[in-house]
Amino acid sequence: MDLTKPMTHLVKRGYEYTFTPDAGQRRNLEETLEAVRAVYNWSLSVFQSEWRRRHRKLTYAEISAKLTRWKNQPANRWVKEYSSVPLQQIARQLHTEYHAFTNKRRPEPVPKEHGEQQVLVYSRAGYYLKGREVKLAKHQTPLAIQWGLERPSRDDITSITVIREDEHAWRLWIVAEEFIEVPRQKPPECGECGRVLEV
Repeated sequence: MDLTKPMTHLVKRGYEYTFTPDAGQRRNLEETLEAVRAVYNWSLSVFQSEWRRRHRKLTYAEISAKLTRWKNQPANRWVKEYSSVPLQQIARQLHTEYHAFTNKRRPEPVPKEHGEQQVLVYSRAGYYLKGREVKLAKHQTPLAIQWGLERPSRDDITSITVIREDEHAWRLWIVAEEFIEVPRQKPPECGECGRVLEV
């Protein structure tokens, strides 16, 4: 083994930036937040019903299939005007949170009121990257991002989270999987490892 060569590890890193949406982007983001809130509250009612009536935990596949049918009902088709990615992500998140509740690891989730949903999570299917441009699904133009000194490689990005801090302040949290090099550790000598060597 060559101890002079570093080891390579795959790690997740987060990058945070601010951005200023234009009027169309802001309208889409705010309406998508409300669509996500609607999916959250509906999903929560389904999880609660199954747990309280049957003491049964729904799988993510089950809630995902139910969500598809719910979105196709005439009264709920309005949510299909927005990206399906954050809608699926909130159902996945709630699935994890509700299972933690049923396993007594956290309090039971509660419904969200108007304006309480502040986060949108976009996996790889929910955004388009080109050079320094980031365009979210259902947006016509890229976001105006204030890039910092560090910026992840386009191929390393795995998710983009949009965070509304207030009416005028928006942030991006970008997660990337990157390979980093770390020095190899020298194996302990016999005196360091604390055991006696037999002759």
